[in-house]
Amino acid sequence: MTDPAELLQKTTHSLAALERLVATGGADAEAVRGWARAHFRELLAVEKSLREAAKTAAPSPSATPREDALLRSVEQVSAADQGESIGVALGALLQLTGAQRGFIALRDEGGQMSFPAARAFTTLDVSAPEAELSRTILDHALAKGGALVIDDARIDARFGAQGSVQALALRAVLVVPLAAHGAPFGVLYLDNPARAAAFDETACRAAEAFARLIAPVLARDLELGDLRRERAARLTELRERYQLDAIAGQSKAMLGVLELISRVAARETTILITGETGTGKELVAQAIHANSPRAARPLVVVNGGSLPGELVESELFGHERGAFTGAHAARIGRFEAASGGTIFLDEIGELALAAQAKLLRVLESGTFERVGSTRPLRANVRVLAATNRNLDAEVAAGRFRADLLFRLKVIEIRLPPLRDREGDVARLTRGFVDRFCQEHAARARRVHPAAMDALAAYAWPGNVRELRNVLERAVVLAPGDEVTLDLLPPEIAGSAPSLPESHGLKQAVRAFKRRFVDRALADAGGDHNAAAKRLGVNAKYLYQLMRDLDAEGDGA
Repeated sequence: MTDPAELLQKTTHSLAALERLVATGGADAEAVRGWARAHFRELLAVEKSLREAAKTAAPSPSATPREDALLRSVEQVSAADQGESIGVALGALLQLTGAQRGFIALRDEGGQMSFPAARAFTTLDVSAPEAELSRTILDHALAKGGALVIDDARIDARFGAQGSVQALALRAVLVVPLAAHGAPFGVLYLDNPARAAAFDETACRAAEAFARLIAPVLARDLELGDLRRERAARLTELRERYQLDAIAGQSKAMLGVLELISRVAARETTILITGETGTGKELVAQAIHANSPRAARPLVVVNGGSLPGELVESELFGHERGAFTGAHAARIGRFEAASGGTIFLDEIGELALAAQAKLLRVLESGTFERVGSTRPLRANVRVLAATNRNLDAEVAAGRFRADLLFRLKVIEIRLPPLRDREGDVARLTRGFVDRFCQEHAARARRVHPAAMDALAAYAWPGNVRELRNVLERAVVLAPGDEVTLDLLPPEIAGSAPSLPESHGLKQAVRAFKRRFVDRALADAGGDHNAAAKRLGVNAKYLYQLMRDLDAEGDGA
């Protein structure tokens, strides 16, 4: 049978000749008839070849037309994370190669296998990949270093005697190693138990191209998995050693926070804790105090925003009897109450300027006086301060003393917002749901995947505090054993990813790109340069992409 691709190529050249004929103005009736006589046999040959190919082709794993399958894959990818996207792509490869089943298998240093993606057509099982393929074939492919094509494994001299091959009734098998840095670390495995010799050279090339594309992604995931395990072990060590269980999270950002706490807690230095509302600044202050030599003495918390302006000095440093109207008895202030321990000045950015001057004197001289007294008292306290404000901007605006900022900011601990703590929303959600089920004797111990997607997609301006409140409400109100999307506030439920409403391929792709860009911008707090960095592209490219998406949206 003549190759249809070659025939189509010849026909393309013929059509180009007709186009040139028309363009030169010589396309009269006789000229067109002459062209038809010369090329009609080519067109008939193409039709015959394609008809024969359709008769002899293997049954497709799916009766869905290629365009519909591609659209469905795009829509699935647009609503999936990276791991699921690889699975969707694997499904498309099965359709392209005629495979009935496919796995991606990765091998760690200890020889253990993991399967990040698996797909199958018909009734074939992929729920337990390790039980559905031959380790002998996989090991051979990894050692060989190139594509391994087996027409019929049951009668293959190399593998036919293996019990697993016979038990699984393996026939056509195609295995391509996945390599990074010159070394194989896994395989792409395809098989067709229904037909021998199912994989031709075209299928092999497609599988090799697919393996080349996904190998860097999977290799990076393996490296990140190793780093995550190392990070988890270090977090566990820090939490056990310094009793830091109250500061939840497994992200890289939180590891940095706990590492810094462990290094500065035992020191006497002043510390400024910064971060958005709800990030857990007071928890950090408590952890620092608990791991300091002052742990046995008081931790006194003062909220700078709650102190009346005219009584700030008295609240902080105390007063003598008769120092002002209403001072009927002497009273110690917060600094004296914290003697030998720690004073935590929360929301320090809201402290009045006059009180800031008094606080600066305490930090510099280590002494203070009660209101109405001239007798200096020793300030035997460690000072921790916190704010959700940008104190550098406050200094520029004249609302905060620069010299006080310098004195407070000996060590700064920056708490990351929840949106920058990769994976922590899901981890915190599971912990909060378990906790509130116990506290309220509730039934909702699970979170529906759609609700979890919405929680993960939301920007959380109120951070961990907001997440905790949202989940407590959802658990209490849940009528069943699951937190569902309708139990979340509208602004959160509306952030769940959804499939594109349009059924056009162009619209599906545009929706995927738009969601990808919007998520990056939200994670970067609207900073286009930071968003471009997150996406791994140039900022100019990001601007152009946004303009193109807007233009496509206007024309849709």
